[in-house]
Amino acid sequence: TYLFDVCDILPEDLPYLGILKAVLGYVDTDDHSYAALANEINMYTGGIGSSIGIYPNVKKQGEIGLYYEVRTKVLASRLPDAMRLIKEILLTSHLSDEKRLYEILAQLKSRLQAGLSASGHSVAYTRALSYFSTAAYCQDATAGIACYRVIADYEEHFEEKKQQLMEKLSSLVKTIFTAERMLVSATCEESEIPAVTQASAALKNVLYVSDQPDKKRTMPSYPLAKKNEGFMDASQVQYVARAGNYVRHGFSYHGALRILKVIMGYDYLWINVRVKGGAYGCMNSYMRNGDTYFVSYRDPNLKKTDEIYDGIPQYLADFKADEREMTKYIIGTISDMDTPMNPSAKGARSMTAYLQGLDFADIQKERDQVIGATDEDIRGLKDLIASVLEEKNLCVIGNEDNLKSQSDMFMQLKNLYE
Repeated sequence: TYLFDVCDILPEDLPYLGILKAVLGYVDTDDHSYAALANEINMYTGGIGSSIGIYPNVKKQGEIGLYYEVRTKVLASRLPDAMRLIKEILLTSHLSDEKRLYEILAQLKSRLQAGLSASGHSVAYTRALSYFSTAAYCQDATAGIACYRVIADYEEHFEEKKQQLMEKLSSLVKTIFTAERMLVSATCEESEIPAVTQASAALKNVLYVSDQPDKKRTMPSYPLAKKNEGFMDASQVQYVARAGNYVRHGFSYHGALRILKVIMGYDYLWINVRVKGGAYGCMNSYMRNGDTYFVSYRDPNLKKTDEIYDGIPQYLADFKADEREMTKYIIGTISDMDTPMNPSAKGARSMTAYLQGLDFADIQKERDQVIGATDEDIRGLKDLIASVLEEKNLCVIGNEDNLKSQSDMFMQLKNLYE
C-alpha cells in the first residue's frame, strides 16, 4: 500500500478526494484505454485500487491521519508490472476526458444513492459523529452525505461545471502524489523486502515535484457544528443514530467497553429496539478516541428508540450478572478480538495500529481489562455513557411523514436526495 498524506487538504476539497479515488484507474492513460488498463491490472495483479484512509490518533484527542491510499496485491515475480501500472495510473491518467468523467460521476451518484439507502445506519451514525469528530467529518465528506451532495451537483450541472472539476482533480493529483507525502506499507516474505524497497524508491523518484517540499503539513480547522438533522426519504423505516465523545468529558478508554458492546447487542438494545421495538437490528460502538454511537437498523420507531438510548445509564446502574453470565460475555468479546487473519489482514492491522499511535502495551492492557472484568466494571461505565448521551447529537434517516410528525426532535429537516 502506498499512502499519501493529505491531512492538509482543505475541508471544502475533501469531496474531490472521494471523486478522485473513483476516477483513477478507470480513465484512459497515456499507454492504455481504461478497458485495456483493466485487462492489464487483472492479468498481472490481484487488483489495484484507491481508498481514503482515516486514522484517529488514540493518544492525541482530535488529531487524525488522513491518507490517499493506493493498494495492490501481486505475486513477487509480477511486482515490476504492478509498479509500472501504478505509475501509469498516478502520473498519466487522462482527467480531461469529459465523456468518461460524466459516466463515472453518474455511476458514482447512483452507487452512493444505493449505499445511502442500503447502509442508512452507517450513514446516519457517521453524520451524527461528524458534528464533533474530525475523523467522521472527513468520512462523511469523502464517502457520505456531504460527498453525495457534491457529486449530485456536478452530475446535474456537468456542462457548466466540468472545467472546474477537471482543473480541481488535476491540481489534486499534482499536490498529492509527491515524494514527501509518501509512506509505504508492505506485507511480504522477508526475502522480498529489498525488491519492494527498490521498486518503491523508483516510484518515489518519478512522482510530482512539490513546489513547497519543506512545508510542514498541518490539519486545517474543520467547521464542526451540531446540526441534529433528519434526512427524509421514501422508505417506511428509520435509522436512528445518537453519538457523542466520552474523552471530551474526562473519561478514558477501558476494555470493559468492548464487553458492553456485546451486552448491548445481546441484551438491552436487542430486547428493546429489536424484539420489542420491531427494528431489524441495532449497533453500538465505543472507539479509543472517545467517539461513540448507538444506531438502529430498519426501525419502525423514532422517538421511542431515542428514549431507549436515554435509558442505557439506568440499565447500567442496575446491571447485575453472575460469574457464569459474565464469562459468557467475556468469551463473546474475546472471540471478536481474536479473529483469525490472513497475511493481508495482519498487514492492514499493523499499519492501522502504527498510524493510530497504538502499541502492544495498549492492546495487552485492553485484553487484561476484558479478561478480568466484573459486573462492577460494567456498572462503572454508567457516567461515561451518560456523558455521551447528554451531548444529544442526533441524526435520523427515514420516512418523510414520520420525521415531519416528530420535527421538534431536529434542528434541520432535509431531503436525503436533494
